[in-house]
Amino acid sequence: MDLALTFDRTSDVSKLDGCNTRGIEYRWDIFRRHLPTKGQALDFGAGSLRESYDLATIGFDVTSVDLDSETLGAYQRRYEWPIDRSHRILAADSFTSALAKLTGDQFALITCFDVLEHLEDPSETLTALSRHLTDNGLVFISVPNGRTLFELFWRLDLKIAKATGRYIRPGEPHLQRNSPAKWREIIQSSGLTIKAHEMHIGFFANNAAAMIQVPLALAGRVSRKMGFKLDGLAIAERAIDQIAPAMDFLDRRSKFLEPLYGWNLFVIAK
Repeated sequence: MDLALTFDRTSDVSKLDGCNTRGIEYRWDIFRRHLPTKGQALDFGAGSLRESYDLATIGFDVTSVDLDSETLGAYQRRYEWPIDRSHRILAADSFTSALAKLTGDQFALITCFDVLEHLEDPSETLTALSRHLTDNGLVFISVPNGRTLFELFWRLDLKIAKATGRYIRPGEPHLQRNSPAKWREIIQSSGLTIKAHEMHIGFFANNAAAMIQVPLALAGRVSRKMGFKLDGLAIAERAIDQIAPAMDFLDRRSKFLEPLYGWNLFVIAK
Protein backbone atom coordinates (compact mmCIF):
# COMPACT_ATOMS: atom_id res chain seq x y z
CA MET A 1 0.00 0.00 0.00
CA ASP A 2 1.18 3.52 -0.78
CA LEU A 3 1.74 4.95 2.68
CA ALA A 4 1.10 8.46 1.41
CA LEU A 5 -2.47 7.45 0.62
CA THR A 6 -3.25 5.37 3.71
CA PHE A 7 -5.81 7.88 4.97
CA ASP A 8 -7.08 8.97 1.58
CA ARG A 9 -10.21 11.12 1.79
CA THR A 10 -9.86 12.85 -1.57
CA SER A 11 -13.12 11.33 -2.81
CA ASP A 12 -15.00 11.83 0.47
CA VAL A 13 -17.27 14.69 1.45
CA SER A 14 -15.57 17.64 3.15
CA LYS A 15 -15.93 17.72 6.93
CA LEU A 16 -17.28 21.24 6.52
CA ASP A 17 -20.43 19.47 5.33
CA GLY A 18 -20.43 16.01 6.92
CA CYS A 19 -18.91 12.56 6.64
CA ASN A 20 -19.71 9.07 5.37
CA THR A 21 -19.21 6.55 8.17
CA ARG A 22 -20.88 3.59 9.89
CA GLY A 23 -22.68 2.94 6.59
CA ILE A 24 -24.53 6.28 6.84
CA GLU A 25 -24.17 9.62 5.04
CA TYR A 26 -24.09 12.13 7.88
CA ARG A 27 -24.56 15.80 6.98
CA TRP A 28 -24.45 18.97 9.11
CA ASP A 29 -24.47 22.73 8.65
CA ILE A 30 -22.81 23.93 11.87
CA PHE A 31 -19.64 24.99 10.04
CA ARG A 32 -21.28 26.49 6.96
CA ARG A 33 -23.51 28.59 9.22
CA HIS A 34 -20.48 30.16 10.86
CA LEU A 35 -18.14 30.30 7.86
CA PRO A 36 -16.35 33.69 7.93
CA THR A 37 -15.88 35.95 4.96
CA LYS A 38 -13.24 34.78 2.55
CA GLY A 39 -9.61 35.45 3.48
CA GLN A 40 -6.73 33.45 4.90
CA ALA A 41 -7.46 29.94 6.19
CA LEU A 42 -5.25 27.47 8.04
CA ASP A 43 -6.02 23.76 7.68
CA PHE A 44 -4.23 22.36 10.73
CA GLY A 45 -3.60 18.62 10.50
CA ALA A 46 -4.59 18.78 6.84
CA GLY A 47 -4.19 15.07 6.09
CA SER A 48 -5.41 14.36 2.56
CA LEU A 49 -6.14 18.08 1.98
CA ARG A 50 -9.86 17.48 1.45
CA GLU A 51 -10.86 20.52 3.51
CA SER A 52 -7.97 22.60 2.14
CA TYR A 53 -9.27 22.02 -1.38
CA ASP A 54 -12.85 22.81 -0.36
CA LEU A 55 -11.78 26.08 1.23
CA ALA A 56 -9.73 27.07 -1.81
CA THR A 57 -12.65 26.44 -4.16
CA ILE A 58 -14.93 28.77 -2.17
CA GLY A 59 -12.43 31.62 -2.15
CA PHE A 60 -9.96 31.20 0.72
CA ASP A 61 -6.19 31.40 0.44
CA VAL A 62 -5.15 28.24 2.28
CA THR A 63 -2.14 27.12 4.30
CA SER A 64 -2.07 23.35 4.95
CA VAL A 65 -0.08 22.08 7.94
CA ASP A 66 0.82 18.47 8.69
CA LEU A 67 3.78 16.27 9.55
CA ASP A 68 4.95 14.81 6.23
CA SER A 69 5.69 16.92 3.17
CA GLU A 70 5.85 13.89 0.86
CA THR A 71 2.37 12.78 1.90
CA LEU A 72 0.97 16.30 1.51
CA GLY A 73 2.56 16.59 -1.92
CA ALA A 74 1.06 13.29 -3.03
CA TYR A 75 -2.40 14.47 -2.04
CA GLN A 76 -1.92 17.94 -3.48
CA ARG A 77 -1.40 16.45 -6.94
CA ARG A 78 -4.81 14.75 -6.75
CA TYR A 79 -6.83 17.99 -6.93
CA GLU A 80 -7.51 20.64 -9.55
CA TRP A 81 -6.66 23.72 -7.50
CA PRO A 82 -8.28 27.04 -8.46
CA ILE A 83 -5.73 29.28 -10.17
CA ASP A 84 -6.97 32.47 -8.49
CA ARG A 85 -6.32 31.20 -4.95
CA SER A 86 -3.01 30.54 -3.21
CA HIS A 87 -2.24 27.25 -1.51
CA ARG A 88 0.93 26.52 0.44
CA ILE A 89 2.08 23.48 2.36
CA LEU A 90 3.99 23.54 5.65
CA ALA A 91 5.36 20.34 7.16
CA ALA A 92 7.64 19.54 10.09
CA ASP A 93 8.45 16.63 12.37
CA SER A 94 6.01 17.98 14.99
CA PHE A 95 3.01 20.28 15.00
CA THR A 96 4.89 22.63 17.35
CA SER A 97 7.68 22.99 14.80
CA ALA A 98 5.17 23.40 11.99
CA LEU A 99 3.36 26.20 13.84
CA ALA A 100 6.68 27.96 14.43
CA LYS A 101 7.03 28.29 10.65
CA LEU A 102 3.91 30.46 10.55
CA THR A 103 5.74 33.27 12.37
CA GLY A 104 3.25 36.18 12.47
CA ASP A 105 0.66 34.85 10.02
CA GLN A 106 -2.98 35.53 10.93
CA PHE A 107 -6.04 33.60 9.76
CA ALA A 108 -9.75 34.34 9.64
CA LEU A 109 -10.44 30.59 9.82
CA ILE A 110 -8.54 27.66 11.30
CA THR A 111 -9.81 24.12 10.78
CA CYS A 112 -8.69 21.41 13.18
CA PHE A 113 -10.53 18.25 12.18
CA ASP A 114 -9.64 14.93 13.87
CA VAL A 115 -6.35 16.25 15.22
CA LEU A 116 -6.53 17.15 18.92
CA GLU A 117 -7.26 13.58 20.04
CA HIS A 118 -3.81 12.58 18.71
CA LEU A 119 -1.89 15.14 20.78
CA GLU A 120 -0.35 14.88 24.23
CA ASP A 121 -1.47 18.40 25.19
CA PRO A 122 -4.37 19.71 23.07
CA SER A 123 -4.77 22.79 25.29
CA GLU A 124 -1.21 23.89 24.53
CA THR A 125 -1.84 23.45 20.81
CA LEU A 126 -5.10 25.42 20.94
CA THR A 127 -3.33 28.24 22.78
CA ALA A 128 -0.65 28.31 20.08
CA LEU A 129 -3.29 28.30 17.32
CA SER A 130 -5.15 31.19 18.95
CA ARG A 131 -2.09 33.40 18.43
CA HIS A 132 -2.61 33.02 14.68
CA LEU A 133 -6.32 33.83 14.78
CA THR A 134 -7.59 37.26 13.76
CA ASP A 135 -9.67 39.12 16.32
CA ASN A 136 -12.92 38.03 14.67
CA GLY A 137 -11.58 34.68 13.45
CA LEU A 138 -13.00 31.24 14.16
CA VAL A 139 -11.69 27.73 14.74
CA PHE A 140 -13.66 24.69 13.54
CA ILE A 141 -12.93 21.50 15.49
CA SER A 142 -14.01 17.87 15.36
CA VAL A 143 -12.99 15.47 18.13
CA PRO A 144 -14.31 12.06 19.22
CA ASN A 145 -16.41 11.38 22.27
CA GLY A 146 -14.28 9.29 24.61
CA ARG A 147 -17.38 7.55 26.03
CA THR A 148 -18.05 5.42 22.92
CA LEU A 149 -17.16 1.75 22.48
CA PHE A 150 -14.67 2.51 19.71
CA GLU A 151 -12.74 4.93 21.92
CA LEU A 152 -12.81 2.59 24.91
CA PHE A 153 -11.46 -0.24 22.78
CA TRP A 154 -8.71 1.89 21.24
CA ARG A 155 -7.67 3.01 24.70
CA LEU A 156 -7.29 -0.66 25.70
CA ASP A 157 -5.53 -1.49 22.44
CA LEU A 158 -3.01 1.31 22.96
CA LYS A 159 -2.21 -0.02 26.45
CA ILE A 160 -1.74 -3.54 25.05
CA ALA A 161 0.50 -2.24 22.26
CA LYS A 162 2.70 -0.41 24.76
CA ALA A 163 2.89 -3.45 27.03
CA THR A 164 3.77 -5.86 24.19
CA GLY A 165 5.96 -3.51 22.15
CA ARG A 166 3.68 -3.70 19.11
CA TYR A 167 4.50 -1.02 16.56
CA ILE A 168 1.95 1.77 16.08
CA ARG A 169 2.59 4.40 13.45
CA PRO A 170 3.45 7.82 14.96
CA GLY A 171 0.43 10.10 15.05
CA GLU A 172 -2.06 7.26 14.63
CA PRO A 173 -3.31 6.41 18.14
CA HIS A 174 -5.81 8.55 20.00
CA LEU A 175 -4.04 9.85 23.09
CA GLN A 176 -7.09 11.76 24.34
CA ARG A 177 -10.28 9.93 25.43
CA ASN A 178 -12.36 12.85 26.63
CA SER A 179 -16.05 13.26 27.33
CA PRO A 180 -17.87 16.20 25.70
CA ALA A 181 -17.68 18.09 29.01
CA LYS A 182 -13.91 17.51 29.22
CA TRP A 183 -13.40 18.77 25.65
CA ARG A 184 -15.33 21.92 26.54
CA GLU A 185 -13.10 22.37 29.58
CA ILE A 186 -9.93 21.96 27.48
CA ILE A 187 -11.10 24.53 24.95
CA GLN A 188 -12.08 27.07 27.58
CA SER A 189 -8.85 26.54 29.54
CA SER A 190 -7.02 27.59 26.38
CA GLY A 191 -8.58 31.03 26.64
CA LEU A 192 -11.07 30.39 23.83
CA THR A 193 -14.85 30.79 23.70
CA ILE A 194 -17.27 28.14 22.46
CA LYS A 195 -19.77 29.68 20.04
CA ALA A 196 -21.47 26.43 19.00
CA HIS A 197 -21.24 22.74 19.91
CA GLU A 198 -23.09 19.83 18.34
CA MET A 199 -22.88 16.04 18.66
CA HIS A 200 -23.07 13.78 15.61
CA ILE A 201 -22.68 10.09 14.64
CA GLY A 202 -25.56 8.36 16.42
CA PHE A 203 -25.29 6.18 19.50
CA PHE A 204 -26.74 3.01 17.95
CA ALA A 205 -24.94 3.32 14.61
CA ASN A 206 -21.58 4.06 16.23
CA ASN A 207 -21.66 1.41 18.94
CA ALA A 208 -23.22 -1.32 16.79
CA ALA A 209 -20.41 -0.73 14.28
CA ALA A 210 -17.88 -1.10 17.09
CA MET A 211 -19.39 -4.42 18.22
CA ILE A 212 -18.95 -5.73 14.68
CA GLN A 213 -15.69 -4.13 13.63
CA VAL A 214 -13.60 -4.62 16.77
CA PRO A 215 -13.91 -8.46 17.00
CA LEU A 216 -13.40 -8.87 13.25
CA ALA A 217 -10.37 -6.58 13.26
CA LEU A 218 -8.88 -8.64 16.11
CA ALA A 219 -9.65 -11.84 14.21
CA GLY A 220 -7.85 -10.45 11.18
CA ARG A 221 -4.84 -9.56 13.30
CA VAL A 222 -4.71 -13.06 14.82
CA SER A 223 -5.10 -14.71 11.42
CA ARG A 224 -2.09 -12.82 10.06
CA LYS A 225 -0.02 -14.04 13.01
CA MET A 226 -1.09 -17.59 12.16
CA GLY A 227 -0.03 -17.24 8.54
CA PHE A 228 -3.33 -16.83 6.70
CA LYS A 229 -5.28 -13.78 5.68
CA LEU A 230 -8.72 -12.83 6.94
CA ASP A 231 -9.86 -9.38 5.82
CA GLY A 232 -11.85 -8.67 8.95
CA LEU A 233 -12.32 -4.98 8.16
CA ALA A 234 -13.85 -5.71 4.75
CA ILE A 235 -16.24 -8.24 6.29
CA ALA A 236 -17.13 -5.74 9.01
CA GLU A 237 -17.81 -3.00 6.47
CA ARG A 238 -20.30 -5.18 4.59
CA ALA A 239 -22.06 -6.18 7.82
CA ILE A 240 -22.23 -2.59 9.06
CA ASP A 241 -23.73 -1.46 5.75
CA GLN A 242 -26.47 -4.06 6.20
CA ILE A 243 -27.54 -2.87 9.65
CA ALA A 244 -26.94 0.85 9.10
CA PRO A 245 -30.53 1.78 8.05
CA ALA A 246 -31.99 0.17 11.18
CA MET A 247 -29.41 1.83 13.45
CA ASP A 248 -30.05 5.19 11.83
CA PHE A 249 -33.80 4.70 12.37
CA LEU A 250 -33.19 4.12 16.09
CA ASP A 251 -30.85 7.11 16.39
CA ARG A 252 -33.37 9.49 14.83
CA ARG A 253 -35.84 8.48 17.52
CA SER A 254 -33.51 8.65 20.52
CA LYS A 255 -32.08 12.18 20.54
CA PHE A 256 -31.88 11.97 24.34
CA LEU A 257 -28.76 9.83 23.82
CA GLU A 258 -26.95 12.69 22.08
CA PRO A 259 -24.32 13.07 24.87
CA LEU A 260 -23.18 9.55 23.90
CA TYR A 261 -22.93 10.27 20.16
CA GLY A 262 -19.58 9.61 18.49
CA TRP A 263 -18.23 13.05 17.54
CA ASN A 264 -18.10 16.58 18.94
CA LEU A 265 -18.20 19.48 16.49
CA PHE A 266 -17.11 22.86 17.88
CA VAL A 267 -17.03 26.42 16.59
CA ILE A 268 -14.74 28.51 18.81
CA ALA A 269 -13.44 32.07 18.92
CA LYS A 270 -11.15 34.26 20.99
